[in-house]
Amino acid sequence: MHHHTLCDLYLRLSLDRDGKTAIERQEVDCRAWAERNGLTVRKVHIDRGRSGFKDVERKGFDSALAAVTAGVVGTLIVWKLDRLSRKGIGQVGKVLDNIEKAGGRLVSVVDGLDTSNDSARMVVGMLAELARSESKNLGTRVAHAKRHLRRQGQWIGGQPPYGLLVDPTTKKLVHDPETAVYARLIADDALAGKSLVQIARLLNEYDIPSARGGQWNAASIMNLLKSPAFAGLMPETESVEAEDGSRKFTSRVFPYRDPETLDTVSIGEGIITVGERERIIRQLEARTRMQAGKRMPKPNGTALLTGMVFCDVPGCGRRMHKVGGSYQCMARRAGNQCPGANAVADRVDQYVSEWFLSLLPTLEPDDPLLVAIADRWVKKADPETFAKRDAITDEIADQEARLADLEDARYLRGEFDRPGALERYQRLADRLQSRIDGLRADLASLPLPAVDISPLLDGELLRPAWEASTHDQKRDRLSLAIDGVFISKGERGKRFVPEQRVRVKWAEIKE
Repeated sequence: MHHHTLCDLYLRLSLDRDGKTAIERQEVDCRAWAERNGLTVRKVHIDRGRSGFKDVERKGFDSALAAVTAGVVGTLIVWKLDRLSRKGIGQVGKVLDNIEKAGGRLVSVVDGLDTSNDSARMVVGMLAELARSESKNLGTRVAHAKRHLRRQGQWIGGQPPYGLLVDPTTKKLVHDPETAVYARLIADDALAGKSLVQIARLLNEYDIPSARGGQWNAASIMNLLKSPAFAGLMPETESVEAEDGSRKFTSRVFPYRDPETLDTVSIGEGIITVGERERIIRQLEARTRMQAGKRMPKPNGTALLTGMVFCDVPGCGRRMHKVGGSYQCMARRAGNQCPGANAVADRVDQYVSEWFLSLLPTLEPDDPLLVAIADRWVKKADPETFAKRDAITDEIADQEARLADLEDARYLRGEFDRPGALERYQRLADRLQSRIDGLRADLASLPLPAVDISPLLDGELLRPAWEASTHDQKRDRLSLAIDGVFISKGERGKRFVPEQRVRVKWAEIKE
């Protein structure tokens, strides 16, 4: 049979689900067109769940083009032009050129286009650019919607970490009654120092399936433990800009921070606490620097202020990383609209370190900064105890507020003036006060570790100790005293002046 009487169909759906443009409907309409025009369908090429806008592998697309450009078939039929591509005339134009060189044609059923008609190519170009524009606008709307949901602490899609489920009403994470206990065992083993391989082998030995139903391995355990959502934090996946201007997501996931407050956002219940996650990550990082039983030195490029530096451009606030010899805004590197602050890393490190070393010895023992440092120091020593203390303190504050409101109701609003109401008020007040007293007793019974911060007040001891410290130890000390180092954007051609462009947010006790 001559190839001009043969055609292939190319069908694509970004989301593989039933709907008005489902694969099945596309095929029915395309086959009907082929039959009406006396063509025999040779093969159907399908890409399910594959985007026509992003740089993703599309085997169906590649095989369909190969067939028509190789002359295997004379016609390639698509249901609608945007099923073929959403990358604009750049890609579609090349497809048309290749098809025409082979003597073939492209047909779009819904659009009513047949490139055997000379006038169709201009329309194809217009529709290709329209499809590209629609995809970009859709991407913008989706991005805005996701940012809103992130700030609200709602799960925005995808499979949650092992041990957690999405509550359909609140869209927040809750414990999975079937797997949460195993997830907690994984965390406990990791905190106890077991290797990832040991944990995976133990789970596989007891036939406990992974989140996707297969066997566990060290990589899946690591990804689970490092997941921010595993600790009840909203996750965000890092993205970078590709050469064609599109954005690609990397494998790096980090806790999402509200762009206005820079605070992390809760996504619901976690299997582990934030403190436990930090301990686990430190352990994992330490192991990656082990080789043949010997600790390997950290790369020279690791910056002192890693994790503490943020872009101070208005409306940005994203974390900055050391790239080459400079701290650079990750939003800028990811292709966002931020103009991007950057500064020489060594100069920033030196400036902040000198400020830290000069400031601390001048402070009085009751200075709020030293109080905050001491508070963080002891909390790092026993995070579980302080988590309990915080929970009790919050409950005390809540009960005291309820008691104050009850007193206002009696003395200011006159809500207990009726006969017998005074006895009811007293019962309610006594109940609240008893609750408060019991909570205070529980708080007093919890141990309160102490820490000696006197070395921080002695300049003669502080500097030699600092010089003798490792990179990690210096970073730990700085993180006790600093909430963030913010770098503003400089002017081209002007010398970097740290006093003008570096802003340090010193630690505060959160009320």
